[in-house]
Amino acid sequence: MIKLPRIFQNGMILQRNEPVRIWGEADHPVTVSIDMHSAVDFDRDGKFYLEIPPHEAGGPYIMFIECAGEIIKLHDIYFGDVFLAGGQSNMALTLSDTTQTLDDSDGVIRMYSVSGDSENGRSYDGRDVWLPITQSMAEYIAAGPSHFAVEIANSQKIPVGIVSCSSGGSSIRSWLSPETVASDPMFDCHTIWHFEVYRYGFNALSYLYNQKLLCVAPYNISAVLWYQGESDVADNSAYSYAHLFELLMADWRKLFRKDSLQFIFAQISYGPPRREHEVWYIIREQQLKLHLRDNGAHMITTGNVGDHYDLHPKDKKTVGHRFALAARHILYGEDVESRSPVCTEMTVEGNVAVLKFADVGDGLYADAPLEFKGLSVKGHPFTGEYEICGDVVRVWCEGIIPAVVSFCFENDVEVHLYSSSGLPASPFRIAVRETLAIGD
Repeated sequence: MIKLPRIFQNGMILQRNEPVRIWGEADHPVTVSIDMHSAVDFDRDGKFYLEIPPHEAGGPYIMFIECAGEIIKLHDIYFGDVFLAGGQSNMALTLSDTTQTLDDSDGVIRMYSVSGDSENGRSYDGRDVWLPITQSMAEYIAAGPSHFAVEIANSQKIPVGIVSCSSGGSSIRSWLSPETVASDPMFDCHTIWHFEVYRYGFNALSYLYNQKLLCVAPYNISAVLWYQGESDVADNSAYSYAHLFELLMADWRKLFRKDSLQFIFAQISYGPPRREHEVWYIIREQQLKLHLRDNGAHMITTGNVGDHYDLHPKDKKTVGHRFALAARHILYGEDVESRSPVCTEMTVEGNVAVLKFADVGDGLYADAPLEFKGLSVKGHPFTGEYEICGDVVRVWCEGIIPAVVSFCFENDVEVHLYSSSGLPASPFRIAVRETLAIGD
């Protein structure tokens, strides 16, 4: 008898150009055949694991899985690039819950959404399916990843698969492995986690790692798309978000057996005015720190596509496009502008704060009045006047010598500062003589 994880189904997209892992449960040796290639594995305690040879992009193929006379035949299989889309509700928001339709595509693009129902961390009952990414499936497919998949398929001329593994309201700690939780000193004191776990049981440490991620790992993937952080604003984890995300990256690289696995993540946007303790701006600052480190984490900004009245902004086409721009540059080597402006240095000339930006293209511009706030060297708050000069913004306030300057650092402020390519700048705060290193 053969039992396969649900993700192995008709219509699946397999990762091109690398040996593809096939695994499951069986009581006798298993043979997997595809495109005149075969691989065999003997069962070990009722489990099997094998790899089929690399294939270039293309299809359709038929896969045969045989065990003791039993044959499973899987049809309409393609090789292309597979992306795992993870996070919380802004990643999972369905296409039917947004106002934009998908662009046309002649490519093969499909999505597999992980339900999370599991049996010892694995799912077998066949309810999860690979669906075509089309407007007719709007009720069932995640919006941001769908727009992303269309652009990648159209630009790269390859099949694209999305493994959607998100959970609304989830905190990052729930996506960490039990081994990491057991070994990292941050989790020695569990009192800081109790509030969210009391409200949402799925935010218990490692819960979604066990119940959702293990349903699909170690399925071959090309990269991870991540949109999450809103649920980490209400407890002390906000100030450690960068550390937690780096733990997650290490976990997932090990789990998916890919040391070079790249993560493209969305910096959370502005939203409705929130309670004072919900420090969205701290999450954004932590995400910016991640972006500035050379660790395989690449940030897209969403500071102009939020919603002052809804935690779930409906413009997911722009988000998908920015994910795609980042992937086209990072993964496919295209010469496209994909990085948003970030302030990397502040110096002071007299009473003027000189803010130096990276990734501005041909220069910065604003499409509405901007507001720069700060503290003087004596600790007095001020709101400054400003002038944009290419890759520099000069900020001043009469009678004030600035020590710290911030931009869009409140929870509910929209970004109106852009690079020449139209990508919005990241919110920030920076101190005089502080230099933030930025990778290539």
